Amino acid sequence: MTATPHDHGRPRIDPDRKTAFVSHDWTGADSLTNTIVSTVAELSGTDPIELDRLYDRIDPESLETLFAPANGAAGRNTGQVSFRLDGYTITVHATGDIVVERAS
Repeated sequence: MTATPHDHGRPRIDPDRKTAFVSHDWTGADSLTNTIVSTVAELSGTDPIELDRLYDRIDPESLETLFAPANGAAGRNTGQVSFRLDGYTITVHATGDIVVERAS
């Protein structure tokens, strides 16, 4: 998983609220998809292989390109997209911030 240095490579998890926060590094080696799946797996205590398939919920390729820097420009900084995966609501912000919350 790729996260900003203040995350020390790990999502910040609030087990009482069943919420995780992580920042995806658009210039890092890990994909956005990997960051999302790894965060949901860690929050839920589930092996990533046992989670619902991300591509059954949202097109991973489209998600990867939605906010990624375009034409060598700086990263995008506005917009967000939300979807559900394995009982969690995932919100991806253009800044790379990701919030994973237990769906109500």
